[in-house]
Amino acid sequence: MREEYFVNIAFENSIKQYLDASSNKDSIKYNTSLVVVIRLLALIYGKLDILNPYYLKNSIVFMNNLGKYGLSKSEIALFKDDFLRFYEFEAANKNRKIKQKNPYFTLVQKYLTDMFVAKKKSTDVSLTEEETFLDLIYSSHTTNPYRYSYGYLNSDDMNFIEKYYYSKLNEMDVTKEIALDKTISGNLNLEALNVLGLNLSSLKNMSNEEISKAQNKAYEYFEVDAESINRDQDLKKAVDYYKLYGKKITTGNGYVDILLLMSVIITSLSVVAIIIFSMM
Repeated sequence: MREEYFVNIAFENSIKQYLDASSNKDSIKYNTSLVVVIRLLALIYGKLDILNPYYLKNSIVFMNNLGKYGLSKSEIALFKDDFLRFYEFEAANKNRKIKQKNPYFTLVQKYLTDMFVAKKKSTDVSLTEEETFLDLIYSSHTTNPYRYSYGYLNSDDMNFIEKYYYSKLNEMDVTKEIALDKTISGNLNLEALNVLGLNLSSLKNMSNEEISKAQNKAYEYFEVDAESINRDQDLKKAVDYYKLYGKKITTGNGYVDILLLMSVIITSLSVVAIIIFSMM
């Protein structure tokens, strides 16, 4: 008799691993790629909508729950199939002496990002929830060293999913018909405002004066001279730096800044190397 799984073997085993590891949230197991996918689904849809169908062995309800924020049935079906391929590649990787990049890693990231963006489009999402999402989705916000090393090893560009997220957010917000006269002097750096918790839908309900103040706060946050004629170019560079390394590091001395940057890079690579060798 053929064994039956909840949705498929990928979801069945990943949810089991998630439940087993939930009692020790500092463990490596709780931060493995398969468990992180379930953690992201629980964050987006709520634990009840993910776990109750599993306990009841009702795959139909589970799949319907994934569509509650507007994802189409075809998108959900593609996610289900590609997550299975992701799972199968991870299983095969365990038997390889030299691990290979999982070709379905970025695809699964994109599906989960689309789900979170759909939720933001449908309901209010707190800044804390958004920060948790960005931490879990293997972006530059990821703080856990195991997750960071996994993302580093399986992605061609560690900043890709974050750039994809903001592009999807802004694409979504453009549909909300922001007035054309909502402009300020200079270029409005949306990525900088995103860091401060503002996006285009927020700007829709703000006056020009409020938008200008928000942009000035962005200059201040990223330590850019708002009076400089090069302020917009400087802000862009600062945001690019932030996306790579987090909050801008500066001492006011260019030479010292370079040394600090090099120490950050070397420390990051050392952590990744330690984790990689510990897995071998």
